[in-house]
Amino acid sequence: MLRRIFLTGILLASLSFLPAHAVQLDAAIPKNSEEFVPSFQFTRIISIQYDENSKLSELVGDEKHNLRIDLDSENSAMIVDLINAELEKKSFVRVGGIDGVYSAIVIPQQNSVSIEFKIILQPVMYGHFVGDSTLDSEWRGFELSDTVAVSSEYGMYDINSPKSVLLAVMPDVVEYLSDSEAMRLLELKLLDTTGLSDLPLSKWESMFDPTAKMSETQEYGFSGGVITNYSMGICSVYLGLCQDRSYAEEFTVDGERYSIKSIESQDDATIIIEGYVQESRHGGVEMLSIADSAPDRGNENDTQVPIMYAMSGAGVALAVGFFIWSDKKSKKTSTEQTGIDPKSLCAVPIGSSAGRYQTNRVTAHLE
Repeated sequence: MLRRIFLTGILLASLSFLPAHAVQLDAAIPKNSEEFVPSFQFTRIISIQYDENSKLSELVGDEKHNLRIDLDSENSAMIVDLINAELEKKSFVRVGGIDGVYSAIVIPQQNSVSIEFKIILQPVMYGHFVGDSTLDSEWRGFELSDTVAVSSEYGMYDINSPKSVLLAVMPDVVEYLSDSEAMRLLELKLLDTTGLSDLPLSKWESMFDPTAKMSETQEYGFSGGVITNYSMGICSVYLGLCQDRSYAEEFTVDGERYSIKSIESQDDATIIIEGYVQESRHGGVEMLSIADSAPDRGNENDTQVPIMYAMSGAGVALAVGFFIWSDKKSKKTSTEQTGIDPKSLCAVPIGSSAGRYQTNRVTAHLE
C-alpha cells in the first residue's frame, strides 16, 4: 500500500512539470531580407484506453471525427498578438501576420479512442536583422500558455487545448472526465516552442553549404552564395536515437478504471541562413553574426567531426592490425612439402583415344 502511494506521488509530481513543447521548425533567412516565414509544426497523439462495456466506451461511440480549421488574417489576430507579447520580452523580431492550419482527428476503436493533433503556424516575421551583419535568434522560442481562440464553424475554438476537439464533437465525454486525472493531459497546452531556445545555438549542429550557388535555390530568395545550416534534434549513431516523449496516467471514474497516454515527438529544427554564420552573445542575448568569407577554423572538439575521425581511425587501425597479424602468420608457415609425396604417384591411361599416352597432369593414383 505504501509503495502504491509512493509511486502515485512520484507520478503526480512528474506530471506537474510536464514539458508541453514538441515542435518541428523549418526556416530559411536570405541575405538582407526584410522578412521571412518560418514554419512551426506541432504534433501530439492522445489515447484513452477503456473496456468495451464501460460508460466511457458508450459515450465515445464509434463515429470518426475530422476537424480542420484554416488560419489566416481573418481569424488569427489573437495568435499574432500572443506571439508578439512573448517576443517583446526578449527579441527584436515581430510577427506581422500568420497563416496555418489546425487539424484534429478523433478515431474510436473497440477498447480505446485516439486523438491526433497537427498544427502548422507560418508567421511572417520581420525585424530579425539588428545590424547589417547581426541576426536576432531569440524569435525561435515562445510559449503560449493562455487560451488561443480562433473563429471557426464550431464557434470560438481554442486551438491550444487538446480538450477543445472533445468539447466540439463529444461534449458528454468532457463532462464525464471533468473531475478525473485525465484532464491533466487533456489540458496540456499544444503551442510551445521554448525547447528550441532552451538549447543554446552553440550546441546545435552547424555547417557551411555551397548549395545556394545552384540556380534552383533562387526561389527561396538566396542570391547564390554560401549558406549556413543550423540544426537540432538530429538522430544519428553519433548523437543518439530519436526518442518520443510519452506520458501516461491511470484514473477512475464512478468505479471504472481507465488510462490515458500522450505521445509527442522530440523537438527538432533546421534554420538555413545565407552567408557564413556563427553564433555569439551580446549582453546575455544570443545573436548570429554573418560574414561573406569563411571564419577561422573553430575548435574541432565542439563538433561531431572528431568522433567521426576517431571512429574512422579506429577502423583503419583495426584493418592495419589485421594485415600485420595475417602477414606474420604467413611468414611462420612452413615451406616444407606437406601432404602426398609426388614420388608416390603413378600415371594411368585417360582413355583409349589417347593411345597409351599417360600423364600426371590429369589422372593419377597412388602406387
